[in-house]
Amino acid sequence: MNVNRILMCVVLAGSMASFNGCQRGNNVQAGRENTGNVDKKVLTADEQQVAMKIEQSSIGEIDLSRMAMDRATDKDVKSFANTIVNDHNDALKDMSKILNDKQATGASAQAKPPEAQAELDKLQGMSGAAFDAEYLNTMVMHHQKDLDQLQADYQTVVNPDLKDYINDLKKTVSKHLEKAQDLQRNMSGNK
Repeated sequence: MNVNRILMCVVLAGSMASFNGCQRGNNVQAGRENTGNVDKKVLTADEQQVAMKIEQSSIGEIDLSRMAMDRATDKDVKSFANTIVNDHNDALKDMSKILNDKQATGASAQAKPPEAQAELDKLQGMSGAAFDAEYLNTMVMHHQKDLDQLQADYQTVVNPDLKDYINDLKKTVSKHLEKAQDLQRNMSGNK
């Protein structure tokens, strides 16, 4: 008798979980389809996570680029690093404004991601042309990853202000990626 009760509970729980999953999926889809009812004053928890990831990425790239501004030997690499610092600082200010406007300041990252510290440590032990090359490799890798993530985030974010921000940031990140790749080509052509 107890075995039958347990089996019935398991079946019932599975059915309820399946129903809840369907309901949540329908609500998400309805929210995406009916963007006219989006509360522009609020970011969802998922949108706050997107904002935090974007902030963390910018913080990591700023730290790496500040080091490159001091250590790079190639003037074009130094200039590129300066551009990264300025553009990502601007991006952080814009994100901060969005988070404040949406009263989502708790979503602010303001912390360096762990992988950025590992990259800083790696670059710390390098100098000269090897430093320049590794910094550019890191920037190409970061910006390609960031661009892919931003394109995915753009598809899922509903808040129009965050969506516009991501669209603008995609353009900046794309320019950074192209510049880093050009610098890589130029450096390898000089060898």
